Amino acid sequence: MQSRLLILFCAAVIAVATATLSPAQTITPTPTGTPTATPTPTISPSPSATPTPSATPTPSAVPTPSIVPTPSVTPSPSITPTPSGSPTPGVTGDALVNISTRAQAETGEDVLIGGFILGNGTSSKNILVRALGPSLGARGVLSPLLDPSLQVFDSSGQLIASNNDWMSNANEQAIVDSGLAPTDPRESAILISLAPGTYTAVVTGVDGTTNNIALVEVFDLDSTNPPQLVNISTRALVDVGEAQMIAGLIVGGTTPEAIVVRGLGPSLGEAGITNPLPNPSLTIFNSSGLAIASNDDWQDDPNSSSVQAIGLGPTNTLESAILLSLSPGNYTAILSDTTGTTGVGLVEVYNVTTQ
Repeated sequence: MQSRLLILFCAAVIAVATATLSPAQTITPTPTGTPTATPTPTISPSPSATPTPSATPTPSAVPTPSIVPTPSVTPSPSITPTPSGSPTPGVTGDALVNISTRAQAETGEDVLIGGFILGNGTSSKNILVRALGPSLGARGVLSPLLDPSLQVFDSSGQLIASNNDWMSNANEQAIVDSGLAPTDPRESAILISLAPGTYTAVVTGVDGTTNNIALVEVFDLDSTNPPQLVNISTRALVDVGEAQMIAGLIVGGTTPEAIVVRGLGPSLGEAGITNPLPNPSLTIFNSSGLAIASNDDWQDDPNSSSVQAIGLGPTNTLESAILLSLSPGNYTAILSDTTGTTGVGLVEVYNVTTQ
């Protein structure tokens, strides 16, 4: 099931990667076909290596939602990066409990697009998606997105939920009861029951290029039962300083999980992105802010052969990939360019424990 979803997700990214999003447009996502099942996820040389969800979302004119980023923005042991600074839902299973990415939310191909996959199950479950911005200012971000909004699409590119100010939700009290309500009324949240599949969350805003740092987060409110979060992939403009892309994850339960983190850039150019990040580099930190792994060119990673074997080897040698076993806890992956160049990058987190 998971491999079917990954292939679907990969095939769908072509539409997302070539999407031209602007706050004033209406989302016209492009449906994707049904892939043929394969034993392991197969990443093709095109955007399939960049599993951003299938939708070709062109968000309507609504303020961009932001997300609670990590406490610090500089990739050094002192940053003490955490995925979101948010509470972890109650009892957790051996799975990804929370996956989040902080990056710039701009317009056009520089819009912030977060995709995620629910797999390893057949029933529906409650998922909470947040887009934070104003509250990031209290965490030290100098240019947070001031009025974010959020849209969620299914694998066919259909808009299934949207929100501007989270307190306007009909299920506002349920969001409060989850313990994950945003702290600023301008921020966005969607609590929704989702079946297994691939989904896209698009964060947009009206702040242009002046205030644009946002955080997109996905929480599994019942990680003890399937389906479970198996992937998040986020595409955005990557810069230096607080404009680096920061992906966070929480591993729940009591046993380690096998996780692959990828940082893509050059292959996005093959998918039609005009300004791809030329030479992405990844650094992973634990909850104490200590760097536990780093990679520039993925084939230099000690576990590169295993990454290739499970079908997640990037198609470009300049891209990054790290496979490691993570004990339960909070982790942060920072994506930047080795030369400090600006460009559109994609950061991905996969739970490959069962593969």
